[in-house]
Amino acid sequence: MKTKLSFYNTVIRIIFLLLTPAFFQVFGFAFIWHSIYWGVITFVVMIWTFFILISPLFGRIGCGWFCFMGTVQDLTFDNSAFKIKRKKPIILLRLFAPIAFFTSSFIFLFIHIHTGSIGHIRFIPNFLGSDLNHHYQYVWLYDTLGAVLLGILLEKRWACKNLCVMGSLCAIGATYSRLIPVLDIDKCNKCKRCETVCLANIPITEYHASNNGLVTNSECLLCGRCTKECNKNAIAIKFVWSRKKYGQLINK
Repeated sequence: MKTKLSFYNTVIRIIFLLLTPAFFQVFGFAFIWHSIYWGVITFVVMIWTFFILISPLFGRIGCGWFCFMGTVQDLTFDNSAFKIKRKKPIILLRLFAPIAFFTSSFIFLFIHIHTGSIGHIRFIPNFLGSDLNHHYQYVWLYDTLGAVLLGILLEKRWACKNLCVMGSLCAIGATYSRLIPVLDIDKCNKCKRCETVCLANIPITEYHASNNGLVTNSECLLCGRCTKECNKNAIAIKFVWSRKKYGQLINK
């Protein structure tokens, strides 16, 4: 099962990566800004709202199984010559990005409503279309190049932790996620093999004693790499409906 999870994650992300050029305006969360700007509920708004809403149950599967920017960063970082020491998210940046994103878009929406160019919020899922015209071709190329550079020059998923609007919002819900990695504290020998392959650079073994083996880190992308890498079969991704009850069972 542990090998299958990592395999499925890889296959699904490659599929979405290949589909992204054809459905760029549907998949790219930045187009939520354009949707708000024009006062329209579009496919991209619906998709990322869905991922935010399910994050308290399934964590950051939108970031770890869907986002093409994250996938490009991961592929690049695996071949990067730079290995930066793990750092915690910069809280001010993490707060600034979504505030600036939504504030600016809603300001333009209110201006449009005030001037009469927009009468009301409309539900038009395909408003942005899915055609990759010359303008969006360039935007897609710039975004992809930016993800490559981020993967080469910075820590794993640095932009996802500090600059990504959807990453910040999904991380809030993922704080309460019921689908999380769980360490078997009797099997784990703290070799840290799981940490070397973690896409989010999570200090997994620190949860060995301090949290009864529950890796309750909101940066987890549920990619399954840690489960595949562990040669002791000491880690698995499980549904833990009550973390408190789980701790009581472990301590008995």
